[in-house]
Amino acid sequence: MTKAKYLGALSGLILVLAMLAPAHASDAAPQRYAVVIGISQYGDKQIIPRPHAEADAAALYDLFIDKDRLGVEADHARLLLGSPDASRKSEPATQENIIKAIRWVAGKAQRDDLVLFVFIGQGAPLSPSGNLLCYLASNSTLKDRAKNAVAAADIGQELDKLKSHRFCALIDVNFNGFAKTPVSMPEPSLGTSPYKEFRGTDGSEEKLSAIGRAVFLATNGLTASLDLQKHGLFTEVLLDGLKGAADKEGFEPDGVITVDELMEYVDKELPERARKYGKSTEERQQRPFVLESRSSHFALTRNPAVASKMEARLTKLGELEKDQKVTSELAAEGRKLLNRMPKLKAYQALRRDYERLVEGKMSVEEFTKDREKILKSMKLKHADAVAFATKVIRSTEIIHDEYVKSIAQGELVGWAIRGLYVQVDEKIPANIRERLEKAKSLSESDLTNLLADAREPLGQREDLANHKDVDISLQRMMAHLDPYTTYIDPETLARFQQDTTGKFRGVGITIREDPSRGILKVVTPLLGSPAYKAGIKAGDLITEITRIVDDEGNPLEISEKISTHGMTTSDAVKKIQGKPGTKIQLTVEREGVDGPLKFEISREVIEIETVTGANRKENDRWNYYIDPANKICYVRVTTFARNTARDLDKVLKSLDKKGINGFILDLRFNPGGLLSSAVEISDMFVDDGLIVTIRPRVGSQTPYRGSHEGSLLNFPMVCLVNGMSASGSEIVSACLQDHQRAIIMGERSYGKGSVQSIQPFEGGELKLTTASFWRPNGKNLNKASTKGRDDETWGVSPNKGFTLNLTEKERDQLYEYQRDTEVIPRRDLAPKEKKNEFKDRQLEMALQYLRGQIKTASNLTSKTP
Repeated sequence: MTKAKYLGALSGLILVLAMLAPAHASDAAPQRYAVVIGISQYGDKQIIPRPHAEADAAALYDLFIDKDRLGVEADHARLLLGSPDASRKSEPATQENIIKAIRWVAGKAQRDDLVLFVFIGQGAPLSPSGNLLCYLASNSTLKDRAKNAVAAADIGQELDKLKSHRFCALIDVNFNGFAKTPVSMPEPSLGTSPYKEFRGTDGSEEKLSAIGRAVFLATNGLTASLDLQKHGLFTEVLLDGLKGAADKEGFEPDGVITVDELMEYVDKELPERARKYGKSTEERQQRPFVLESRSSHFALTRNPAVASKMEARLTKLGELEKDQKVTSELAAEGRKLLNRMPKLKAYQALRRDYERLVEGKMSVEEFTKDREKILKSMKLKHADAVAFATKVIRSTEIIHDEYVKSIAQGELVGWAIRGLYVQVDEKIPANIRERLEKAKSLSESDLTNLLADAREPLGQREDLANHKDVDISLQRMMAHLDPYTTYIDPETLARFQQDTTGKFRGVGITIREDPSRGILKVVTPLLGSPAYKAGIKAGDLITEITRIVDDEGNPLEISEKISTHGMTTSDAVKKIQGKPGTKIQLTVEREGVDGPLKFEISREVIEIETVTGANRKENDRWNYYIDPANKICYVRVTTFARNTARDLDKVLKSLDKKGINGFILDLRFNPGGLLSSAVEISDMFVDDGLIVTIRPRVGSQTPYRGSHEGSLLNFPMVCLVNGMSASGSEIVSACLQDHQRAIIMGERSYGKGSVQSIQPFEGGELKLTTASFWRPNGKNLNKASTKGRDDETWGVSPNKGFTLNLTEKERDQLYEYQRDTEVIPRRDLAPKEKKNEFKDRQLEMALQYLRGQIKTASNLTSKTP
């Protein structure tokens, strides 16, 4: 998977932290720190210059020390540049000074202090594999970067000591920021935990990111960031946002720019400016990323344009308190609401009342009456709190009975309550906290009461409405178990069922955002789908979605026309998918066609192709003969869905009639799926015998065996796997290897040797790891049950002599190449530019092996008298 997708995926992790009081607030105890680094020119000419880096760093530094915006004191700020800036008293951005500055702030900042860290410059891979990275200092050289660059691990080591729960990093780095010669450099890889050096760890057994960390990235770190006239694009957007443009949460600017507000602003504004100013396709497609840990919703800067108005309100509130027109308790509540825009609608309404009160537009009596009404509307009935508690308890009973490990019910309840309070940014009441300490020893009845008593004070609120309180509690609770155990809420369940059933309700297209236009692009129609039959083609730009019926399939009185400009892919999918038999209208722009095209398409239940071939024929169906002359067949299985074994069986029967001299089963990037599908597919290729053994925590183990009938045993076979081949892929490849039915080639598999069972629950599903699976030779497959070292037994390793590890770049190229083969191309339009030929070295090794086997068999046959 490409790192941009990986990060895109990671950028959804958003949780909450307590409010940082702005500079004018009465509580001046929290301090503010800033470490700002920018390097434009490097002594090593092989390192590509960053023209605006130092100007960007200086501009951000000026904003941070501006008393009207953040007011970082001079002795709490460090500016490190590649060239001297006497007016700002900068220091040289050498390796030694950068480490020294990070060590300084990590040692000084306390829990509630705000820490801002900026790096604008180049980076590079540190290790030959490219997995270890470094940030290049002004005195760094590529040749000796191990000695004079700042290793990501060194930054992480220092920041792990940081006590602050309000840390924000603004990073504009390119780990490909160098010319290819004269020093030869490996391809950089972000690895499985990108930017861990800034995200840190909370020290828990689960190794979660440290509390209160936010990391803003100009790009994924593998491409260059766009430069504009005065600043880099990333910095220009940050400056505008932090100066006030991002102050948009709620019904009015509140004078404070938070992490949330900046994230929303950068996410929207940066791509729009990239499309406007970018000259190349890559520049126009620049995307920012934000990585957030738990509790990272804190304030960053002030918006002075409205600060005076906010201060005036606070002053008037103080006068009302002094004149004893409002109590000190109400004044404290009012200051909190007026200092920063609350998230909840009810509290926003209460903030409006405080504004009217201090501005003389509402009497104290009117205010008191309306406040009581708002607070009453937020109260949760005790019966509803008990209903919540009962649902959570029921889930803990299932986990206790079914989960692969024994977990105390009280421990599960503790995780649920703490997780719920963290999510909504509330402090756990003291009496609840005391009971939580004894949760492990409490009875089920006492735990039910504890859950109800913990839920009731949170009240009625939109972030916990519509079952969200249960969803959050269960997901937080189960996050403490293994990575594959979770609660799947009803909305997510629909996507999960699509993966396991191989079906979804829609028109049958794959779409993505076109970054250069900001609208949706058809990647490909699915073969035989309504969209395919209607004439939708790959490359079509969907400019408008017209809904004729609502979500329940009822006709709308007036059709709903929706522009796709700025629409996310997930939002578009929700609009396009719907009840089978109902219609949707799509308006598209198509290259080579003047004017828009309109398509009215009926929704159907669409079956996803999970069995693909080498390439597509002229009729858009799959060609499975990758080497027709030698009759070598190629099949790629993308996932193990309900229809996968059926579809593969059809393909194999058809090929067997035509003749198979060699067969390649490609399971690279296959994440697994249904156990039954993996067992059925294994049975197609092996004789009778053990396929896999399932070992639960409680009860006897279950062996799955194959049968001789229908097995295809008369041709040599290769099975390709890599580090993303998991679960069902490992069942199949381990079975083929242990039965000596196929040669396993490629890279070591992922090592997921656990079985998940699905339990329907509250409209969603509990997905629980209930057992482990073991290969036919009795050896372990599960990496998590070991220390994960290369010399330990886990996963499926290629046969001796057939390991071929790809570089990170090759792996990404392979992933994209495989996705490209799935596209049904436009045959009426010649491609503008010829694509670079991709050489799949692992596939070539498989072909070479099978050709050798076929030749050897042919020679033996010809010599037989």
